[in-house]
Amino acid sequence: MVLARIRKFGGYMSNMVMPNLGAFVGWGIIAALFIPTGWIPNEQFNELVGPMLRFMLPMLIGYTAGYNIYGQRGGVIGLFTTMGVIIGSDVPMFSGAMIMGPLSSWLLKKFDENIGCKVKAGFEMLVNNLSLGIIGMILALIGYVTIGPVFNAVVIFFSNGINWMMQEGLLPLLSILMCPGQVLFLNNAINHGILSPIAYQQAAEMGKSIVFTVDSNCGPLLGTLCSIALWGKGKAKKTAPLAMFIAGIAGIGEVYFPFILANPIMILATMAGLSTSLFLLVLLDGGLVGMPSPGSLLMIAMMTPKDSIFANFIAILAGFIVAFCVGTLILKIFGSPDEKESAATLSMVDNISAGNVTAENKTNTESNEGNNEIKLIVVACDSGMGSSAMGATVLKNRLKKDGITGITVEHAASGNINKEADMVVTLEGILERAKISLNSKKAIFISVDNFLKQSQYDNVIEIIRKRNKL
Repeated sequence: MVLARIRKFGGYMSNMVMPNLGAFVGWGIIAALFIPTGWIPNEQFNELVGPMLRFMLPMLIGYTAGYNIYGQRGGVIGLFTTMGVIIGSDVPMFSGAMIMGPLSSWLLKKFDENIGCKVKAGFEMLVNNLSLGIIGMILALIGYVTIGPVFNAVVIFFSNGINWMMQEGLLPLLSILMCPGQVLFLNNAINHGILSPIAYQQAAEMGKSIVFTVDSNCGPLLGTLCSIALWGKGKAKKTAPLAMFIAGIAGIGEVYFPFILANPIMILATMAGLSTSLFLLVLLDGGLVGMPSPGSLLMIAMMTPKDSIFANFIAILAGFIVAFCVGTLILKIFGSPDEKESAATLSMVDNISAGNVTAENKTNTESNEGNNEIKLIVVACDSGMGSSAMGATVLKNRLKKDGITGITVEHAASGNINKEADMVVTLEGILERAKISLNSKKAIFISVDNFLKQSQYDNVIEIIRKRNKL
């Protein structure tokens, strides 16, 4: 339950950032091309980099955070109050935006629910504008005086700590935190809550940052998967090559997590690979100009400045090789887990498995069979933009193949699921977070181990046929 709440928090922060990834990518490309150390330095275009980083990106986060809570009004006040912390700080205020956006929109929502609803007819527009303006003004001033300077100090403190670790050669130790966090689906909490603000601050000062590579470096996990593909057994061996393609080219790192959950000791291979990569990045002065999201090899290449091509290539390749060698050694010494046990874990199934999900929901299904048809299915992943999008497409094709119509299939982040959902399909590792987020008694929750296999949706089809009397 604690992990589920931490994951929910990470997903909540992710929901502020993920809808704006296009803007982050666009800024990163401009920086990679036109900064003094970029591919084609340009003094005029370089003038865009600083203001976009300091103003545009935090403002987008503030607006999105507010919008997620209270629609357009929430977005407006979220952006308004975010300006207070931006102006009150000397560093990019991503963390400040993640506080002011949700806080201001939540307070405005509570005001409207408890006071705004009592306004006499004809005064609604006046009160709505005044309430947003006054609450926004007060919070913007508070943010300028308090939150901005506080987070300015916090970011500088952690940034100095990261710089100290780099100077002392201790940055590879971050792999001890990052690798387990990824497998437990805590990577968004760590990445967006801690690392990203530091990385963008370093990029603003030095033109690049190694911290961008801590979570997004896919070389080590590809090396681990490669060792499983060659020396593993059964289901893990068969599915690892596809997972490598999805993680390396599409940048969907979630496909790697089940392999470690099935054989936890293999995380040592990824940790060794990431430590090696970080060590070489420090030694060779590598880094990226922006966050490569999704963390594919293509996006990493796009975010690599000209002076870091060699360093980044060598570091990622070395991370792959070390992870592969350590993974191979582990598999040769300890072997692969029992096939049945591995298959069960790779199915990412615990209390609700693909084999018993119908039984668990039997009472709910039958009691509402007459009036609660399946009309809306939401496929949910951690961010709502990667594996769930592919899963939704696969499910749509499966429904079409089975001749089932009249059902809407959406994809979403596990922390932002449509309240009207009749069924939620997700991975077991984030199943609890999806339940907490939706908090619905009518919805059926189904966990799968692989969004991309049509056979994973057999139980979905079975329940639909029963509920919809097909």
